Parts: sequence; C-alpha cells; structure tokens
Amino acid sequence: STMMPWVFLHSIKDYYDIPWYAQSFKSVKATYNLVPSLIEQIKSYIKNNANDKLLESLKKDVRSINDEDLSLFEHYLFLSNEKNMIKPLDRYYKLYLKYKSHNTLKDFTHDELLDTQVLFLLSWCGNYLRANNPIVKTLLLKGGVFTHNDKLELIETLIEFLPSILEYYKQLNDEKKITLCTTPYYHPITPLLLDIQSAKEARADVTVPHMKSSFKELGERNTRDAIAYFEENFGKKPTGFWPAEGSVSLQTAELFASNSLGWFCTDEEILFKTINSRDKTNIYKNYTIDTKPNCIDVRFRDHFLSDAIGFEYSQKDPKQSAKEFVSHLTKIYDSCDFNPLVNVILDGENAWEFFPNNGSEFFHELYTLFENTPWIECITMDEISKDKHIQNIKLPYLSSGSWINGNFDIWIGSEEKNKAWELLDLTKQHYDKQKEHLNKEVIELIEKEFMIALGSDWFWWYGDDHFTVQAKEFDDLFRKHLMNIYELMNKDIPVQILTPIVKDKNNTFHKKPNSFITSKVDGKKSDYFEWLDSGEIDITKEFSVMDSTNNIVNKVFYGYDNNSISFLFEGDFSNNEKISILLDNKEIEKLDILYTNSYVEIKVLKDNISEQKIDFKFIVKKENTTIQTFPVYSEFFIDIENLELKKWYV
Repeated sequence: STMMPWVFLHSIKDYYDIPWYAQSFKSVKATYNLVPSLIEQIKSYIKNNANDKLLESLKKDVRSINDEDLSLFEHYLFLSNEKNMIKPLDRYYKLYLKYKSHNTLKDFTHDELLDTQVLFLLSWCGNYLRANNPIVKTLLLKGGVFTHNDKLELIETLIEFLPSILEYYKQLNDEKKITLCTTPYYHPITPLLLDIQSAKEARADVTVPHMKSSFKELGERNTRDAIAYFEENFGKKPTGFWPAEGSVSLQTAELFASNSLGWFCTDEEILFKTINSRDKTNIYKNYTIDTKPNCIDVRFRDHFLSDAIGFEYSQKDPKQSAKEFVSHLTKIYDSCDFNPLVNVILDGENAWEFFPNNGSEFFHELYTLFENTPWIECITMDEISKDKHIQNIKLPYLSSGSWINGNFDIWIGSEEKNKAWELLDLTKQHYDKQKEHLNKEVIELIEKEFMIALGSDWFWWYGDDHFTVQAKEFDDLFRKHLMNIYELMNKDIPVQILTPIVKDKNNTFHKKPNSFITSKVDGKKSDYFEWLDSGEIDITKEFSVMDSTNNIVNKVFYGYDNNSISFLFEGDFSNNEKISILLDNKEIEKLDILYTNSYVEIKVLKDNISEQKIDFKFIVKKENTTIQTFPVYSEFFIDIENLELKKWYV
C-alpha cells in the first residue's frame, strides 16, 4: 500500500505542467529525468493497485469515517502551500483559518469536511488540468458546497488523467522536442553501493560504518534494471542518466559506460575537486571520461543558477527573476572566450508550489527572454555531443561526491545514517548465507526489497541535517523492508531491526518568547538572562526537502518590548556577510545593528510593524550575491503577543 500521497499529488500538479509550459515556445528545449520507481508508482495508480491510504479514506462518505481517517485528514488536508494554493481558494482559506484556530477537524461539520477534502484536491490540480479538464473547471467555479458525488467524480477524473502524463513525455521524446533520461532504479547513492569507501574519497575524515558484505551487484542491477524499464515504457534505451543526487565516482562512470550510456550529469563541485581548480569557466565545457571499453560524457551543472530557480526566485516578481537569470547568463557569456555550455539542473517537483500560480508566470517570462535573446540557444543533453561549437575536454579521472558539498555526508557518516547501513549489512550477511537454499522467485522478491531499502531518501531523513514530522514513518518503512527480507527467508527478525533508529525528537524548530526582553545591542549572549526568555528559531531544522548544510545563520533569537523588536543571528559571519530583514515583505528601518564574527544583532523600531502577526524573512548577502534565505520556500510568522497576560493564572 502507498503510505504517503506525494506521487499522486505531484502527478496532478507538476509532472504534466512543467514540459507543457515549454511547448508553446518553439526554440525552448529541455531534458527531463524520470526515475523508474516514480514511473512504477504512477502506473500503480493507473492499474488501480496503489492502495493510497489517503485516497481510499477520501473516497468514503464523510458521515462514515473513523478516527484513523480523521487523523489522516488532519495530517494532510492543509498541507498545501498557504499563500499560493490555499489563499486563492476563498472557501478553502476560511476553513484553513478555522482549523488553525482550533487545531482539529473534530468540530468541522460534515459539509465543512467535505468541502475541505474537495478543495484540497483542487488546490493540487496543476494549470493544465485547470485549463482543460471540465470537472476540475466546474468544481473550481462552484467554489464550495460540494456533494459526495462531486468528490468521487473529481478523484475518478484525476486518476483517468494519469496515463496522459507518461504518454505526453513519450510523444515529446519521439518528436525530439525533449530528451528523456533516467536514474538507477530505486534512486540509490550508486558510488556507496559500488564501494562504501567512496565516502572517504569524497571526504577523508567521514566515519564510515563497518561493512562485511557487498552491495556492488545491487548497485549494478539498479542501473541495468533502470535501462530495461525505461525501454519498456518509452520504446528505446535511455541515452543518459542523472545519477541520484548527482552522486558519482570513477567506478560509477565505468558502470554507466559499460551499459552503453552516452552521458551523465553531476554538480560543478565534482569538477572543481577533479581538476583541483575553482575557476568556474571550466564548468561550461563538455567533458569525456575515457573508460574501458566505452568512453562517456559528463556534464557539470551551474550550482548557483540551478539553486536560484529552486530556492530564490519563488520569493521575487517573475519578471525580475527571469531578467536576473538572463543577466547571469550574460555575465557567463562575457567571461568566456569560448561558447559556454551552461547546464541548469534542479529538482523537478518541489519548488513550484512556492511560486505564484505553480511557476507558470516565471517560466513564461524566462522562455520569452530565451526566444528574444539571439545568443541564447536551448539544447537537450542528447544534442551536446553533436554540437561542434561546444568545447570538449578529456578527463583522466573523476572525483567522487554528490551535488551537496561534493561529498556523501547527507547519506552516511552520522550515527543514525550509519546505523541504517549497519542494519542493511546485517541483513545482507544473513541473506548471503541463505541464498543458495532459496528459489528464484524468493531471491527476486528479496533483491527488490534490498534495492528499495538502498534508496537515497531513507538516509536523507536520518540524522539531524534534515527535518520532517514524518521521520518516524520513514524509519518504520525502512526497517519494514528489512523485516520483509527475513520473512521471505522464513527467519526470525533480529531485535536490532525491530528497534527504531530514530530517537524521539522535538518536532519543532520554533520556540516562542516567554517574556519581554530588552536587548543591549552588543552582539553577544554574554548576559545569560538577556536572551533567556527570547523566541528561538533553529534554522537547521527547517521544514525542507532541500539541502541546508551551507547555512551562514544557524539560529535566530528574537524578542521585544513596548518600543522595539530585537533579533540575534547566530552563525559564522567572519567573511563579512550582510543581513537584511524583511517584515511583511518590506525591508525595515533598523534602530541599531552590530556585527561580530559569531553574532549579528539588529534592533528594529516597533513603529515599523502594523500587524500583531508579522511575516518574517531574512536574506544573507555577500558582495550583493544572496547566499542564504529564510524561510527557503514558505512563509514564517512571528506573533507579537501581550506576554504579560501569558503569565496570568486563572
């Protein structure tokens, strides 16, 4: 069964829309990466065997739901982006405000709960569906007072839409308007499967778990199976790969080349490490690695431009963002004495709900500028090696690492991550001893369980570098796959695998102030009592599925009195970074400010604030380049409360 509904929700919102936006622009081309396990999950909905827990509960009449259904609805029905998905639907926003004030659905009437369910699904419908699907259009126009039949009709039409997504990609690929590529089947960090010591090559002082068994064959199989599944779905073999999380090594390049792939992509940091130079103009070339028996091309993405779309442009006016992007391309063009190849590669689904209108205005502005700028040419990954204007360089070697800091720290090295690897190792040791006694069907089922458990996402959520309220669910699911292996072998499950890896954690990164504070603006916390009752925001635990390991600011403390609001930013400011604060989207006038190496303290006049609930953002810049924003995507509010009343007891 499908425990979390994200594949379905992103299918109806993003997977059709993103290539669809580009198709009205004749000269705009792009490459789209479809992970086999994603295709498999989309097809499970089409075949009606996804058993999606949320969808099955949504199909029930609201008068016959149980407590488990209600708990599921409380978890998911307002997980749409408030600003861009909830607020534009008037009835949905009113229901959201009611939920926020009560923090439960138990006092919703049947009609209110039904409206919430339908509006939740409508909020996740992308622009293609809103423009072309008659049922979606009708229900959006209706706005509320929905019937049970409306809901069932909506779910049915959304399921019926899903086959057209894969058909659309196949059509565009066959017409050579796009290039399609793929990823090793279950999205593993392939270099770690081929050789766990790749982690040490990427960062010498990482703590690698002690492993007795090998996952090399499963790493190789993930690649072979991905190629076969791609061919099964699109009628031809893939020409290239985006390795999961841009994770590469020389062994990985050799594996891809031996499977007749022509190219793969990774991050610029890998090239900097490989050639021992941080001259950024080097990334704007095509590279070939002469592996045996086949050579293979490797392309390095521009990290700044990729992250600008993924993280920064959602917070700005679409026209301004598009102009900024082309302005950066102009600087690259002017700085190179050759025709630069600029690879922009980013997550295809997570950013768009944080853009107004699912990113459509931004893409329209960007693609219009591309078409109207004579020296910009869009090409697909397949076309690069045929373009004689692009410089090609031979690489004798390739460093190992991923798109995050050029290492594998997100997936290995911390206590929880290593524990997960050790449980995999324990299970593999037991399997290797039993394998010769098992039949082919059982071996096939066990190896599938192993490949799923070797996927990258489990390790992403273990440890403290990323935060999710669903950490326990991820942990339970990871260990369930290992339990399944023991059950298939008809063996007792070791107690280590029955024991949760994730320790109980405080599922919040925001502590509100307990009392008024008066800050001295001395840029330090030397007086223990000065910031004792302040609010605290732990940036390292931000709700984000993207990377946040490059933060300058780690924590923000804040507090207020009757005249001013004070902020204390904790981090490393030794490189002269500057902080701007935005309250309700306006950069505010500062009363006082002090920078030190470890703290930035800013006092703000309370006259700048007109509301009791203020939208809080900050931007860290170095030489006018943004290097950190908070929040990365969504909104973050600070309540200005009467803190004296909080101390009253009735």
